[in-house]
Amino acid sequence: MIDSILMNISNNKLFGGCIMLLTNIGGKYLMLEMPNNIDKLFANYFLLRYLVLFSIFFMATRDIKTSILLSLLFFIIIKFILNEKSSFCLFNKESDISKKNISTEEYNRAIEIINKYNQTRL
Repeated sequence: MIDSILMNISNNKLFGGCIMLLTNIGGKYLMLEMPNNIDKLFANYFLLRYLVLFSIFFMATRDIKTSILLSLLFFIIIKFILNEKSSFCLFNKESDISKKNISTEEYNRAIEIINKYNQTRL
C-alpha cells in the first residue's frame, strides 16, 4: 500500500515540477556547505560541468538517451553556434558596442563620473 502511494507521488507531474523548482532555487545554498576549492575543480574540468548539465536534463526527462542528446545539442550550440571565437558562429564577430560611436559629451560625462568616484575613494 505504501509502495502504491509513493509510486503515485513520484509519477505526479505537479510534484515533479515542485521538486525541480526547489532544486533550482535551493541549489545555490548547497554551495555554502562545499569547500572553497570545489569552484576550482569545476572551473578546471569541463567534463564535470557537462556531467551536471546531463544530470539536470536527466532529472527533467528521466530518459538517458534523451538526456545525452540534449547535452550534446547544448554543447554544440554553446561551443560552436553561439561562441564568437568559432568559425561556425551565427552572430557577428564584432559586438554592437564596438560599432557605436561615442560622442564627446558621453566621453566627458564618463570622465566626470570616474573623477567623482576617485574623489570619494580618497
